[in-house]
Amino acid sequence: MSTKLLKRFAFMVFPVIFLALTGCSNDAATPAPAVPPAAAAVVAPSTDSSGAPAKESTATTGAPTGVLDPTATSQTIGVVTTSNIVADWAREVGQERVDVLSLLPPNADPHTYQPGAKDIARVSDANLVVAVGLSLEASWLDDLLQNAAQDPHDIVDLGERVDPIDFMEIFEEHATEEGELNGRLIIGDGETGAASLIDLHEGEVSQDFFDFGHRAGRIYATKNGRFAIAVSSDSNTAHILDGGIFLEEHGDHHDLVEAQAQLLGMDLTGDRPVHLYVGKEWATIFYDGSGDVVLINAHELEERGADYVPQRFNVGPQHGAAVPLEDDLFATSIKDPNYPADPDARSPIGAEIRDLQGNVLHSAEGCPRLHGDATNGHMAVFGCAGGVLALEAHDGEYGDIFVAAPEGSPEDFRLTSVWGYPGLDHFFALGSAVGLYVVEPEEGEMVQLIPATEDLRPIQVAFSHGGESLLVVMSDGELRMYEAHDVELLASNSGFLTTPVETGFWARPHLASAPGAVFITDSVGGKVLQLDDHDLEVVTAWEVAGVPTKIAFVGVLPQSEEHPEHGQEPQRAGHEAHDHGMLDPHFWFDPLRVKQAVNAVAGHLAELDPDGADFYLDNAAAYNVELDGLHSWIQAEVGKLPEERRLLVTSHDSLQYFALRYDFEVVGAVMPTSTEVEPTAQELARLIETIKHENAPAVFGEKSHSQRLAKRIAEETGAKFIGGLYTGSLGEPGGDAGTYIGLMRYNVATIVEALR
Repeated sequence: MSTKLLKRFAFMVFPVIFLALTGCSNDAATPAPAVPPAAAAVVAPSTDSSGAPAKESTATTGAPTGVLDPTATSQTIGVVTTSNIVADWAREVGQERVDVLSLLPPNADPHTYQPGAKDIARVSDANLVVAVGLSLEASWLDDLLQNAAQDPHDIVDLGERVDPIDFMEIFEEHATEEGELNGRLIIGDGETGAASLIDLHEGEVSQDFFDFGHRAGRIYATKNGRFAIAVSSDSNTAHILDGGIFLEEHGDHHDLVEAQAQLLGMDLTGDRPVHLYVGKEWATIFYDGSGDVVLINAHELEERGADYVPQRFNVGPQHGAAVPLEDDLFATSIKDPNYPADPDARSPIGAEIRDLQGNVLHSAEGCPRLHGDATNGHMAVFGCAGGVLALEAHDGEYGDIFVAAPEGSPEDFRLTSVWGYPGLDHFFALGSAVGLYVVEPEEGEMVQLIPATEDLRPIQVAFSHGGESLLVVMSDGELRMYEAHDVELLASNSGFLTTPVETGFWARPHLASAPGAVFITDSVGGKVLQLDDHDLEVVTAWEVAGVPTKIAFVGVLPQSEEHPEHGQEPQRAGHEAHDHGMLDPHFWFDPLRVKQAVNAVAGHLAELDPDGADFYLDNAAAYNVELDGLHSWIQAEVGKLPEERRLLVTSHDSLQYFALRYDFEVVGAVMPTSTEVEPTAQELARLIETIKHENAPAVFGEKSHSQRLAKRIAEETGAKFIGGLYTGSLGEPGGDAGTYIGLMRYNVATIVEALR
């Protein structure tokens, strides 16, 4: 097995332990894992006689800065972190098997930190470098890594492993209330031509809103979120639906349009349309009876609406497929020359790359019984009997490779469905009799992710919005979520679908996704459910008539490439921009997201030290139990505050994750754009006005930043000034905030006491 696949499957050899790591909420239906006595003792944070959290023990905190321990054994892993908060997590996971050094000293500002010559040597000598990411260290980390000549494979960016908040989304002009989406769900019936519509903002269900004439085999949304395409083989046609919710350009801004959803009157009739694939720019429909390939350009469709005329070319009748590649290229199946004279030869035998006019640029046979396909942009992969066929197009050069089934696979091994996503080098392929596989075409390898048995098998797969996660529906109704890049199990949930679950094509659960949400159909129970895409908890459910099966989300997608502004630049008192860029790096203020980061650290340590893999995973599991306990304690403490007093004003914008998780409102920040640039007089005046209007009880200063302006704002508004939150780094070892859990307990106790 290649190094890449070994890394991706570091956790998979420890399934029981890792399932314990992925419980993202105390409210989850899955029971909590067993806790060793030492870990159980810290699940419920202790308090002193005043009710405030007791100080943390410093027995395992270690020195936050300095040189790597010269007494460490040759087997000890040297870990350098950019944050002493991350260093604390690494010590909890690695304990005596790691020697951890934090570049950031206590009470320092990670935004303004500048490394020195010693730091270059420390990073150069490290086995592993762990960064917060999300642009927190953007001003200094890249230069440091380059000067240290650190191997990129030994650098962990934790921001890639959590579910980050988008600053622009928070202050989006067209945003709805928290947890709501500007969009609609299109629900196809598995027995009739009816399709229902769910308005997510209003929560209303319009039963049988559309009539396709015959049931739709596939309903997929275009990547810009504006349209959905439904293919109905029985009626020899396809339909394009305008979702009715989109952003309309007006010069330097976009306005939100909310109109009635409607079918566009386009003529897409043809001989048995079956296959539909939606790519980034192009969507393709393959007509089995004729071999026609219809190409739909999302941009042109948006501009011309019902007047748009798609392009076509023909590849011959077959049960075929066509998928879009980059640069207006397409990968299409090759018909068996014996078809249609031999009806049993309807399956293709290979695939080829064609241009927009249908000219063949590259051809590859050797894919018997071809079925199932996907693309990541430059590469297309097709399922075959005995393996998969991959075709690649790059800078005018073309190639192909056949990836055979793993050694020991059954003789009738066949993969019939494939999934890929832009930016992923690997693909996922499913065969109902053999299970779900991860396919690495460049390495020529595939590894089984989920086996298939008579009693339990994967039956449906989809990517979450943005492609960060892979969602897998099991035949018993369990939904699993894997990190798409490293294929680590993140969460699972079961019991929310009506059992026994239907596994046939026309009634099995189908998935759709939107920012922050996963939608799944329950045909047996006549429901559509919305789940949170972080922990797969059920958020809401709707009763839908008939047999709800196929599903697509249409609506406004934040920060889409089609509409990079999403309205005029967001304006809010004291918050015009931010030095971190688009994504908020302060995810450590959400203990449940910290669990994802801890799992990532454990996984990378297990890769570097396979003999200690059990040790790291056990420690991560125990620490995750502590984090669940911390989360429960915070919920209880915050519950003491009336909702109208959960208002936060801080030195800089660091508590968005905390506010989102625990139902606070961030009123404003003293330094809205940068911790290095003081706000203008106009910004301060707007913030003062907002604090007065919102009646915010307190202004919180932060130890890692100057508190002078925060005190001044408090005096001007009459709010209490509360100094000393720990936001950017830990405090001194042995102090109230010498560990991550100590930091969180101290901050929460301070906030709750100030806002009572």
